[in-house]
Amino acid sequence: MKSKSASRLFYLSVFALWAAPGSCEVSNDDCHISPKSIVGDACASYSTLDKLNLLTKPAVDDLTRNTDFFSHYRVNLFHKKCPFWDDENGMCGNIGCAVETLDNEEDIPEIWRAHALGKLEGPRAQHPGKKAQRQHPQRPLGGLLGENVGESCVFEYDDECDERDYCVPEDESASSKGDYVSLVRNPERFTGYAGDGAKQVWDAVYRENCFQKSSFPKSADLGQSGWQHGPAAQDFKQILDAAGRQAQLEERRQENPNTPFVANTGFEVEDECLEKRVFYRVMSGMHASISTHLCWDFLNQTTGEWSPNLSCYEYRLHKFPDRIGNVYFNYALMTRAIAKLSPYLQKEEYKFCLGDPSEDAATRAKVLEVTEKAASVPQIFDESLMFVNGEGPSLKEDFRNRFRNVSRLMDCVGCDKCRLWGKLQTAGYGTALKILFELDNNNEDVPHLQRTEIVALFNTYARISSSLHNIGQFRQMMEAKAEKERLAEELAEEKRRIDAEREKHAKELEDRQKEEQRIRVEREKRAEERRKEKTPNQKLEEMFEEVKEEDTKVEPEVAKNDQMDDAMRDFIQLRARGPKEESMMGHLEHELAQFKGVLRVVLNGWARTPRMLWTIVRYEARRAFRSYVGLPVGPRVWKFGLPNIPADKDEL
Repeated sequence: MKSKSASRLFYLSVFALWAAPGSCEVSNDDCHISPKSIVGDACASYSTLDKLNLLTKPAVDDLTRNTDFFSHYRVNLFHKKCPFWDDENGMCGNIGCAVETLDNEEDIPEIWRAHALGKLEGPRAQHPGKKAQRQHPQRPLGGLLGENVGESCVFEYDDECDERDYCVPEDESASSKGDYVSLVRNPERFTGYAGDGAKQVWDAVYRENCFQKSSFPKSADLGQSGWQHGPAAQDFKQILDAAGRQAQLEERRQENPNTPFVANTGFEVEDECLEKRVFYRVMSGMHASISTHLCWDFLNQTTGEWSPNLSCYEYRLHKFPDRIGNVYFNYALMTRAIAKLSPYLQKEEYKFCLGDPSEDAATRAKVLEVTEKAASVPQIFDESLMFVNGEGPSLKEDFRNRFRNVSRLMDCVGCDKCRLWGKLQTAGYGTALKILFELDNNNEDVPHLQRTEIVALFNTYARISSSLHNIGQFRQMMEAKAEKERLAEELAEEKRRIDAEREKHAKELEDRQKEEQRIRVEREKRAEERRKEKTPNQKLEEMFEEVKEEDTKVEPEVAKNDQMDDAMRDFIQLRARGPKEESMMGHLEHELAQFKGVLRVVLNGWARTPRMLWTIVRYEARRAFRSYVGLPVGPRVWKFGLPNIPADKDEL
């Protein structure tokens, strides 16, 4: 699947290279926002718009919250069907379209469930017919909005429509004129409306950015290539770009299902010029602004607390600088429209409250305060650059029709409050575009602005102003979070360093203890060896003992050698005994026996001589060593001499 897509994109890219690059510059917001950088397609920096918002926000908040004219809005919420599809997933009652913070919404109180959060609150009054208006000119709504509400400031007296409208008037092709609802009682905040129904609406909104090729000018003044293509080549090029873009989007959506329909794909070349970029920025900025409000006023469906949800902001906006840039662009566009409308609202012919001059004057003063502050920064957006080519009128008409389709798409929203604010803000942006592109202060043909358009314009301005403020607060929270994470990382790093140092010191201590143990064992071993090792005196004494022992061994040997052996004793006894008989034979036998005895003694002597000599050598060597080392030398235990042979029997 991916290989086919890749090959198709390759050939599409080759064909796309046939066309020269367009001269229309596309702003790149896909980078971190710098306060000094200029907002794409606008004429002011981010910091300039932030400062301007600090100036205008208190005034516009006071205007939209504390005046009857701007705090109530007539809208048809319940008598129009979605003109594009009939999908039950669009209804908030379907569990599939609701964001659940728990596994089952039955686990949370009824008032915190998605369908309850999406319902309108406060009093509501239907728009009366002509007869009721004539019968009760001062109180045409019959006090249904409350006794303290000035109905002359709220009631819509003029229902006329203008073909130059950029949004569908609320009374067009409707069986009811709509209801008057309190915007203060129904703030734009988290309702739990999401899922397939909401995604289908936003996809359809973005899909309206696909302008017809015939809507664009044929000249090369703005957004066209210098190389003049024929109609067939232009159409073929458009088909290739559209196919490549669609293939790229499909591949991206396989990886991330939340990819918007008009995400940058790389196939937006020369045709992606100012008019198309403005349309996309308005839609994307409105979407991002709504996301900001939902994240800022977020309900924890477990605790019931309303508070900013930083994770929601980080997921929806913080990671997408282009979306934040489009919010700033919408603020610049709305500010320019408010400032351009100022002369029209200063005219005495325009009345905010027909039946209450004092309230009319107070409302006018607050309106002029807002418009004057909005006009304090000139050239914040230059609408004169748009629709200036040969087919400007047809392009403007296509632009207007597509914005009207977006307005109609709001009837497909399945949440009452979401539909209310979607229709109001769509009407607000449509009114701003109508003022910018249709209102010429030097021309007497001024398009008519209905009360609902002006209310939608200023409330949308209040919404986009709150978005800028909330984004600034979220940015500070993100910086605080980043700082906290940085400090936590530093603490963790410090802890890791300390742990490493401790581990190092522990290892060093362990090594030192091991070394000390080794040294101690070595010392003990040496001490034991020293204890076992004999001193020189002990060695000498031991040597003396050995010598004595040898002496004791040698002396018996010498003494033994010095003694007569059995042969000598037998010879002596034989000699002393004499012959057995005094006869000659007796004497002969006696002499022969003596001869044998002598021979035996001689032979034994020769046999003992080597051993005797070795014993004497050993003994004398020891006597010499003892004399050398200074030990006492005893007398010799041996001597050379003849054996003592007794002369007669008495000596035996």
